Amino acid sequence: MRPSTPRRALAFALAAVLAVSTFAGVAAAAADDQAGGTIVVEEGQTVTDGLQATGGTVVIRGTVQGDLEAFAGTVDVTESGTVTGNLGGAAGSIRIAGTVEGSVDAAGGSIDITETGVVRGDVKAGAGSFTHAGTVNGSVRVGAGSVTLTSTASVGGDFVYDGEFTQADGATVGGEVRHDSDLGSMQVSVLPNIAGWLVTLYVLALTLFVGALLLVALPGVSATVADATANSPLRTLGAGFLTLVGAPFVFVLLLFTIVGVPIAVVGMVLYALVLVLSYVWGAYAVGEWILGLADRESRWLALVAGVLAVHVVSYAPFLGDLIELVVLLFGLGGLTVAGYQHVRHRRGGDTESTA
Repeated sequence: MRPSTPRRALAFALAAVLAVSTFAGVAAAAADDQAGGTIVVEEGQTVTDGLQATGGTVVIRGTVQGDLEAFAGTVDVTESGTVTGNLGGAAGSIRIAGTVEGSVDAAGGSIDITETGVVRGDVKAGAGSFTHAGTVNGSVRVGAGSVTLTSTASVGGDFVYDGEFTQADGATVGGEVRHDSDLGSMQVSVLPNIAGWLVTLYVLALTLFVGALLLVALPGVSATVADATANSPLRTLGAGFLTLVGAPFVFVLLLFTIVGVPIAVVGMVLYALVLVLSYVWGAYAVGEWILGLADRESRWLALVAGVLAVHVVSYAPFLGDLIELVVLLFGLGGLTVAGYQHVRHRRGGDTESTA
């Protein structure tokens, strides 16, 4: 039995609200507070006013002006990454290979300051394992199961620790090296992983919920997206790509006209919403394709299978971002095909009515 029009309208409205809130949290590159599966500040990119990041993975390749507060499964400040303020938070693993101009106050399953890592201030850490191979200008206070100073490590101030300690020949400490049993309470095992897993589960649950609302509100559009992806994948990808790059171009042109400015502003907001919904539809289309291989038919099972499959393969090295882009293009292209078919059907109906 197909849902009534009021129920479908309500479901779509809820999907829109949830999608907008998700987009605002995970996709706004200029936002100071970001959450999502993977959060990346790319090389050459600068985030002003600091960054609060909650996600499965947080990668800093560019510059964060101000403090970085990160709660994730993995936090990685790469060789090209710079944090002009302090770095704080908790994660399953924290790697500092770039520069932190301030201090570090963090907890993690493992914390590593590599040979290229530089911390201008102090380091205060609790971890399952702590390895220092770089440069800390200030003092270090760390409680960990294992504490290691490699031969390339340099500490300007004191090095105070609790845990199984190893100091290699060549490591330099400007102050004193001493043991403090009170730091044992700072030791961290697997607990920081909980933050990353909770965020991941939240994003997956929200994606599935939005997808379910779309299946209820717009079953025809959902079916068209899935059919277009399965029957004409290349054409659907092409339509998605043209829509992805064409819509912003149209909005820019509208901004040059007085009448078009409000249209462009509203259009850009709706475009952001469409991108989020398209990703969910794309994952659903992937799920329909997977079930088709097994000769199964269930739109609900297809939604679950698609969302989970896309999430898993998105972790593939080098290919994860490309796979997510393809899924987005499938959803956007399928939505474009659905819109074209709707317009053509309406024109056909108008022609018949005037015949």
